[in-house]
Amino acid sequence: MIVGNMMDMGGMMGAGMIWAVLILLLLAAGAAAVIVLAVRAGRQGRAGQRQLNAGSDEAHSVLRRRFAAGEIDDEEYQRRRAALDNDR
Repeated sequence: MIVGNMMDMGGMMGAGMIWAVLILLLLAAGAAAVIVLAVRAGRQGRAGQRQLNAGSDEAHSVLRRRFAAGEIDDEEYQRRRAALDNDR
């Protein structure tokens, strides 16, 4: 009887260890998922900022061309340039 009870106890402890390991693996996988999502979000944010800056540079280029071609006067050029600079 005593031997039988000890065997049952060892089996239960083994199952408990398996569950403990499984829980730790799940927690590690969850932490890894959070880190991956955070890194991806950071990369997308930087890419979006680069696109905004590229669009702003293009707008400045068009504005300079229009001013150089005489399509807009100095006052209009300054006003629009200030508006573009405020958007950055």
